[in-house]
Amino acid sequence: IRVANTITGAPRPLGPEKEAALLRVAQEALNNVKKHAQAQQVNITLSYMPDLVVLDIFDDGIGFEKDDHSGFGLKTMRERVEEFNGTLTIESIRNSGTAIAASLPLEDA
Repeated sequence: IRVANTITGAPRPLGPEKEAALLRVAQEALNNVKKHAQAQQVNITLSYMPDLVVLDIFDDGIGFEKDDHSGFGLKTMRERVEEFNGTLTIESIRNSGTAIAASLPLEDA
């Protein structure tokens, strides 16, 4: 699986807890790609914006049914992000891939 990564905006420290949460979300998302997606390509983007940081992970794999967000890994990702008043968005289309976006507010915003 080819992986491309990009950082946009001006990187800044998030604090160890938020950095660990984003790391764990990325690890779980990539684990899901490896185990389930049958993807050829994964794009990871970390975007620093004035009031939040967003981690986007998109794969070109087989996707899954819209309402099938019940897996333990997806639940854990959501809990990690919501612990910091963030949001996790999951979009997947059968045979068109999956996109996961984890957004965390920045404290100095």
